[in-house]
Amino acid sequence: MISGRAGITRDTVSPLPELRIEKDARGDPTGVFIENGLQPTVELIWFREATQFSHADRVRGISIAAKAYHAFGTTSVFEGHGGANELIRAYKDAYGAGALSMRTTLVMSPNWKAVGNAPLASFMEAWAGWLGAPGFGDDLLKLTGITVDIGRDAGEDVRGSVAPYTGWAGFYYDTGLPRDAAKDVLLHCARNDIRAVMNSNSPGLLDLLDEVDREVRLNGRRWVLVHVSLLSPKDIERIVRMGLVLTSHTNSNIFRRGHTMQAQLPTERHGENTPLRDLIDAGVKVALITDNVPISLFGPVWQSVARVSRTNVRIAPQQAISRADALRCATENGAYLTFDEDKKGTLEPGKLADLTVLSADPLTVAESGIKDITADMTMVGGRIVHQSANWPG
Repeated sequence: MISGRAGITRDTVSPLPELRIEKDARGDPTGVFIENGLQPTVELIWFREATQFSHADRVRGISIAAKAYHAFGTTSVFEGHGGANELIRAYKDAYGAGALSMRTTLVMSPNWKAVGNAPLASFMEAWAGWLGAPGFGDDLLKLTGITVDIGRDAGEDVRGSVAPYTGWAGFYYDTGLPRDAAKDVLLHCARNDIRAVMNSNSPGLLDLLDEVDREVRLNGRRWVLVHVSLLSPKDIERIVRMGLVLTSHTNSNIFRRGHTMQAQLPTERHGENTPLRDLIDAGVKVALITDNVPISLFGPVWQSVARVSRTNVRIAPQQAISRADALRCATENGAYLTFDEDKKGTLEPGKLADLTVLSADPLTVAESGIKDITADMTMVGGRIVHQSANWPG
């Protein structure tokens, strides 16, 4: 059955070192696959027949996911990884059917394979001009800019080979460009007011942005660095000068693997891991994120305050921020990230009626209890989208 349905035989060779096909003593595949990468490969290249999402699945999943997030008080999301066409179509259909309860800002994930040998600047002019800042859409669903990454590894090429299908992720895996091509794209974005959203782990990204900034000033454009991890004082100075907006990744860089990262750094550099205190003091807008696992934003709020890893190691405690600052990063700065600070992010007359009633006060609950906060009621645009069993309404 393995060879008949998935095409895997004793002669099948894994395309990646982090993916192992387990075999028995005779050399035949057992049906067990071991993956040590951060992103799934097996389901994309061999088991799509069993796991592939249909368009209807994606549309239905959007409503299910929104309900799960609403249960923790979330009213808006920003997808910094970018969205492939199939994901954007699913959101459009959910929106058109009135099934979208979450305010959603997406970023275009470009399929560079479709470009072929066309000059990137002229292609961008013809294809992406409508993505100019602050975005295209309305208060419920909009697009703002494109994702730009430098380089890609073998795993991304393998996963990207199944495009236009993108699996659970919803973005194209192989969007990384050679450095010169990435610079051309970024220059074209800057000259045409198209927002760039970039993975902070792209090699040499800040150096490249420095080069772009010398030709076209970036300050004021709110270009985004997602998943920031290690940042030196010099890096922060450059971020301030270019007016970049940041999203953190405390679920990973502090809680899940902060102790590992800290052990690999000299003591004098421990404070470079997600330096929220230094960034906020420098005036940088930092938004907290979940990266979807776990889905509650109160995990990152707690991690930003307590700075504790899963092994109970303190991670750069000098970079801890106050509860009030962490809540601002989760609310006001999130609104700034999507050019919506005049519409949401704070409770003020004239702003959108997006609010939540929480199970505990995040400013006074025991510090360890911050991460366990849920929502008794969540409202989007004046409409209740979640209520717990204890909610009197």
